[in-house]
Amino acid sequence: MKYFKLFLLVAAVAFFGSCSDDKETQNTNKDVVVEMETPTFSAKEGAGAVKVPIKVTGKTNGNVYVTLAVKEVGNNPAKEDVHYYVTDKTITISDGTGYAEYRAVDDKEINDDRTFEFEIVEAKGATIGAQNSCIVTIKDNDKDPYDRLQGKWKLTGYDNDGKTVSWNVTITEPQKKLADGSDNPSYDYEYGYYLYMSGLLEIPTSSARLNFYYDEGSGQGYVAFDCLGETNLASDLNFGDFTGYIKIANDNIGSTSPLMGNWNSDFDTVTFQPNGGILYAVYDKSDNSLKGYMGKTTGIVLTRK
Repeated sequence: MKYFKLFLLVAAVAFFGSCSDDKETQNTNKDVVVEMETPTFSAKEGAGAVKVPIKVTGKTNGNVYVTLAVKEVGNNPAKEDVHYYVTDKTITISDGTGYAEYRAVDDKEINDDRTFEFEIVEAKGATIGAQNSCIVTIKDNDKDPYDRLQGKWKLTGYDNDGKTVSWNVTITEPQKKLADGSDNPSYDYEYGYYLYMSGLLEIPTSSARLNFYYDEGSGQGYVAFDCLGETNLASDLNFGDFTGYIKIANDNIGSTSPLMGNWNSDFDTVTFQPNGGILYAVYDKSDNSLKGYMGKTTGIVLTRK
C-alpha cells in the first residue's frame, strides 16, 4: 500500500504600519456605554486562556479604551499571580466586543472553586454602565476523572518503521459552540461521555474523539479511540495533487474495535493497548475515494505536561 506524505500550507501574514499613518482614534460619539457582558462567568481551572466578554453599546466612530482591576471575592477567593494571571488590564475595543483575558493555574490539587472579580475602573470613549463588574469562578477540575483527563499531554508511540514519534496534544470536553457561533446540538449528549484530542500528526485542526467510561463504584475506567473508520480526524488538507481528509482506522485493517487506554492513579499517564494502534487513512474530498494510508501509530502513551 502506498503511503502519502502530508503537506500543510502555512499562510504568514505580515503587518507593517506607521504610527503617523494609522494612529488609533478614540470614540467621540455620545451615548456610548461599556460594561461587562454578564454579572458572573465560570470556566474550569485547566481551560487555558479564558476570555470574559466586555460589551460596548451605541454607535461609535473610534475605539473605546477600558482599564480593568481585579480583586479577591467570595468564601474562597482566587489570588492574582497565584491562582490566575491576567493577560492585560488595558483593553482596546473597536467592534462592539472586547475581552478580559486570564489564565488559571492548573494546580492538580483538589480544592473548592475559587472566585475573583473583574471591574471596569476607567473608560475612555464611553461611559461605564451599571454592569461594571463580573465575578469569575475558577472551577476545580481535580475531583472528577472526566475533568482530570483534560489538558495538555505529550503523546509518544511508534510509526510504521518502528521509530519513535512524539506530539503535543490537548484533550478537551466537547465544545458548546460550533465554529459559526451556533450551539452545538451534540453537546448535552456528548458531555461526560466523550473527549476530544487535538494535535495528532502535528495538525493543529485535527480532532480525534475519545470515548470516556468511569465506574464510580469500582474507581475503574478508560478512554478509547472509538468510531474508528467513521469520523474525520482532519479535513480540507492539501496533499499536492488533491484536497483530502483523514480518518483514523484500527491498525488491524478491517476492524472497528476501539483502542483502549487506562490512566494511572495520579492521572499523569495514560497507556493504550501495547499490541494495538491506529492507522491514518487518506481520502480524496472530491469523490471520497480511499487514496492510501499515511502511516500508523502503535504503543501509544500519554504523559501529562
